[in-house]
Amino acid sequence: MENRDKLKESAQELKKGLELLSRDRKVVLPHNKAFDLVDELREQVDKILSIAESA
Repeated sequence: MENRDKLKESAQELKKGLELLSRDRKVVLPHNKAFDLVDELREQVDKILSIAESA
């Protein structure tokens, strides 16, 4: 159950980050912020994959 909660939380963070990069965003991010956000999202994907593999 704990893994499921971690997975859900990581997926929500990933979704939030993707919304900031999407066409529907309200504010345009500077390139350096966008690159930093992509790095954070890649870390979230790695986290999600490791949780899924351990389950």
